Amino acid sequence: MKKLYIAGVEEKAGKTALAMGLARRMRCRGMSVAYRKPVGWANAYRQGRPFDQDAEVAAAALGLAEPPEAIVPVLGGQVPRVWRPPAEAWARIDALATVDADVLILEGREWLGRGLLSGMSDMAVAARLGASVLLVARYRGEPTVDRVLAAVRTVASEVRLVGAVLNEVSPDTELEEVRGFAVPFLEERGVPVLGVIPFERQLHTVRIREVIDALGAEVVVEGNQAAEVERFLVGAMGGDAALRYLRRIPGQLAVVTGGDRTDIQAAALASPRVRAIILSGGLRPERAIVTQAVERGVTLAVAPQDTMTVAETAERLVGRTLQVGEPQLALLDRMVAEGVELERLLELL
Repeated sequence: MKKLYIAGVEEKAGKTALAMGLARRMRCRGMSVAYRKPVGWANAYRQGRPFDQDAEVAAAALGLAEPPEAIVPVLGGQVPRVWRPPAEAWARIDALATVDADVLILEGREWLGRGLLSGMSDMAVAARLGASVLLVARYRGEPTVDRVLAAVRTVASEVRLVGAVLNEVSPDTELEEVRGFAVPFLEERGVPVLGVIPFERQLHTVRIREVIDALGAEVVVEGNQAAEVERFLVGAMGGDAALRYLRRIPGQLAVVTGGDRTDIQAAALASPRVRAIILSGGLRPERAIVTQAVERGVTLAVAPQDTMTVAETAERLVGRTLQVGEPQLALLDRMVAEGVELERLLELL
């Protein structure tokens, strides 16, 4: 069995999307593929129990029948000082070596350095399982190349590195730079670049319900909380300016504004692409705004935090959990098929 461990150079590098895309692509070639996330993070609750949402994503994207605790055998969580793994943590991880598949894809922790303090880092887990590491990094110019090289030095002394994937490359401004500079530079230094994947906004969304839960916001108008949004706009200008701005911005939107800014709330409700309005400061909306939101089916919620805190919290959630509807999966399949050198990866494994 081939074992591939996908580790992120930084947070939100795109590990889950890459893991799902590779697994689906390998299956199309007739290979049996299993997915596991050895050490997860308790970022949600199901039936009163801590839960890593990536288990849910993988089950939906790959049609897995295993329970969440089999997909993510060890869970970390928020603790005051340092997370101490349960006594049987390594036994649970060792059991992953018995999975029956041609390829076992393992997803790493939030980022490569996570877990060094607790002793359960990506390098420690990959070494324990005898897995080869594939790095994935969001491309942001020269600093990304530096981060990849630094990660290579960290990984190479402990486990076998198969290469790197450069993710979220701007198709308009960065593809030529990446192919002409970054890829040759890394290859010359012994780092196989096995994929260059363009940025695609449709894969960077968040469900309205997840934002409301994270904020602890009060829902005034239900709307469609399962709807996905790509951008959060902070309404701080005048109503007319806000309406012009909303017309120019592409994609599905949510607006964050003060509970006393009725002009911006009305402008948001006039835009057909606004799916949610989150009012900050704990101020409830006027009756006319509530009526319009009900008529349009727009989710309207009141958060206790200030506007900037609401906006920052919401933005951090965008793209954190891969959405797995049919359009996203079809797009993911195409991006991995076009952007990743699967044959070369399998040869290196």
